[in-house]
Amino acid sequence: METEIFHFRESWTLWKTSVGYELEGYRTYASPRNELHDNRFVAELSADLRPLSIKEFAQLAFRSDSGPLSCELLPQQLRCDSGGKDPARVQFALDRPYALIWPLSAFSLAGLTRAATELDKPTPIQIVQLEQISYALPVLAIRSDGLIRYRGQSQEVFSTSGRSFQPKVYELTTSPTGKMTIWTSPEGLLLAAAKSSWPKGRIELVNFKKFAEF
Repeated sequence: METEIFHFRESWTLWKTSVGYELEGYRTYASPRNELHDNRFVAELSADLRPLSIKEFAQLAFRSDSGPLSCELLPQQLRCDSGGKDPARVQFALDRPYALIWPLSAFSLAGLTRAATELDKPTPIQIVQLEQISYALPVLAIRSDGLIRYRGQSQEVFSTSGRSFQPKVYELTTSPTGKMTIWTSPEGLLLAAAKSSWPKGRIELVNFKKFAEF
């Protein structure tokens, strides 16, 4: 839930269910306050890998009796609960396809690409950030409008762990992310995301092992 993050890394395991997918993983990153975050998270995904609910096992900065933070990503509303004896709650109405970045999520970014279906046609979207302000306002949802465009199939082959993908390419433009290029696999996994202001240029999928078909 920081404005800036450093050394971001996410690892996860995905299981197929009768209605979609279940996800369990760990997310690590450093914050501007030089704090190292190392949090477990779980999620439920739709059949096309869009996040439906996310739970992160972390405490809020201003509520020691809190956690895990749970969010439901409903079609037109975001609902979050911090847990604990005195939970902070957020209910936030949305009128466009949206993604929750807290501070970043490979599956939220990839899920947002489902909104862009026509080549080079801009689709209005929204990005939601969760900020921690004070004890009186422990969680604040901030919405930013933006656009996403489908740029077509990439001619560049993306390879990792002995597997090759022919990525789909998207361009995301919002105030929190700036101008970002997103590459996904045909199934909808995030292969890479890049923006010019990142020190190393991009985040990318570096290790992938599949035991069953999607």
